Amino acid sequence: MQSQAYAAQQPQSVVAAMLREISDWRPLRILCGYRIAVAAILLLAFAAGHRNELFPLVYPALFLEICLGYLILALLAFTMAYAQQPAFALQLHSQILLDIFAIAGLIHASGGLQAGLGILMVIAVAGGSLLAGARMSGFYAAVATLILLFEQALAELAANTGHGSYTQVAALGLATFATAFAGSMLARRARENEALAAQRGLDVADLEVLNDQIVQRLEIGVIALDSGDRIRLLNRAARELVGDVDTRRRPPLAEVSPGLAGAYRRWRETWAGALEPLTARRGGQEFAPRFHPLGSQGRAGVLIFLENLTQMRAQVQQVKLASIGRLAASIAHEIRNPLAAMMNAAQLLSEAQDARSANRRLVEIIYQQGKRLNTTVENVLQLSRRTPPSRNRIQLAQWLPMFVADWREQQGPDLNRVSFELEGAAVAALFDADHLRQVLDNLTRNAVEQVEQAGGTPRVVLRMGRDPSAHPFLEVADNGPGVPLAIREHLFEPFATGSANGTGLGLYLARELCEANQARIHLNEEVAAGACFRITFADPLKEDD
Repeated sequence: MQSQAYAAQQPQSVVAAMLREISDWRPLRILCGYRIAVAAILLLAFAAGHRNELFPLVYPALFLEICLGYLILALLAFTMAYAQQPAFALQLHSQILLDIFAIAGLIHASGGLQAGLGILMVIAVAGGSLLAGARMSGFYAAVATLILLFEQALAELAANTGHGSYTQVAALGLATFATAFAGSMLARRARENEALAAQRGLDVADLEVLNDQIVQRLEIGVIALDSGDRIRLLNRAARELVGDVDTRRRPPLAEVSPGLAGAYRRWRETWAGALEPLTARRGGQEFAPRFHPLGSQGRAGVLIFLENLTQMRAQVQQVKLASIGRLAASIAHEIRNPLAAMMNAAQLLSEAQDARSANRRLVEIIYQQGKRLNTTVENVLQLSRRTPPSRNRIQLAQWLPMFVADWREQQGPDLNRVSFELEGAAVAALFDADHLRQVLDNLTRNAVEQVEQAGGTPRVVLRMGRDPSAHPFLEVADNGPGVPLAIREHLFEPFATGSANGTGLGLYLARELCEANQARIHLNEEVAAGACFRITFADPLKEDD
């Protein structure tokens, strides 16, 4: 990946490096195959035409020897090209020289250029120029032309016919030079195009990796469907809503999420319109799908964007409550000092010996209500100066009995009649132990208060386990009348309470502590009797990974 990124930043250096790497064995093997075919065809032509004088030769024995030697050397060159030994440059230059001298010998044995074998010289030099480069192509064209001139001179001296055929040699030499330079330029252009194509491939690969990283880290869920409504891409946020999907087998959307598939079909009927929010399989979160076709009428597929409405509402609520919390904290600081003075004065009045019984009752009311107001102030201040969590792995089966023992000691003998029950399989949770103690203390106090107000004997059940997505949870259930329907929607908001003596800040503080520890608390409405609050923790195994 780093080498690709470096190549993307320096395309010219990549092109130059690829141009220097001219050791392309595949074209060399093709030239070897062509050489074998030429030698074999000449041997067949010699065998078929020599007897019938259809293939007249001046030196038939020499022609046969050169053809056989050419075929043997061509087979040897083909073998070495496949073995890639010795070096590419040595094989290339030796094979081009072999072609030039072998074809020159064949031209000489056939009686000169009149036999028509001169075209083989042009093809041999042109084929070599595709791999040898412009300078070496010119060199080989010059060698071939000089050898043709030398051959023509020998033919002229032997036959004593004058210099009438030098025109043909000149034309053949010019054709050799032209094809050599044209082949070398075409080869260079092909190498440049290949290098640019390779560079574009690196750029595309880098962009693909970059796009994948961006898509996977988007807060909004993204699902890409192909033209057959099969899932080909799914980012991390979408997996949280529809579950883990193996995109390699491209499952149908209806198999992964029937509800989302139904919304998709309704959207396809009109290609527009608002859709009702859906509920996710995992965690019960609400999300709103939006569809965007790719290509005309979605022929190239469809992009599905999943907006997590539960998360959006929580973020809006957090911003709103944060501003309320800062305002409440500033007010609490202003109230605390005069409230303390008022409570001290009330306590002194209650201890005065000359206080009448009627006045003593009024002073007691002032003191009790002041104490209640002071509890509210303390809760508000606790929210404003909350410390960051220090999460540790907590074995709940071992930790909860210690919490119950400490809670009984702090409450005194009046609450010893509260019964506790531990249920479920032992699980571990990642949580700040002090924060978890505050959350459970608040939930337990609320449970005991609700049961006592209903006139019953408090019984608290602490239930452990794992939810369908394998996250550990802890439930705090009681045998009270349950949470009134009127306040369930605003249960975790500040000052929302169904108790005459409650402040409405306990559950809000519990939710804040849970979210700070990457956990979630909610009312389990599936429980018919009593109130049941479930804390869903982050999985410590996944956190360790």
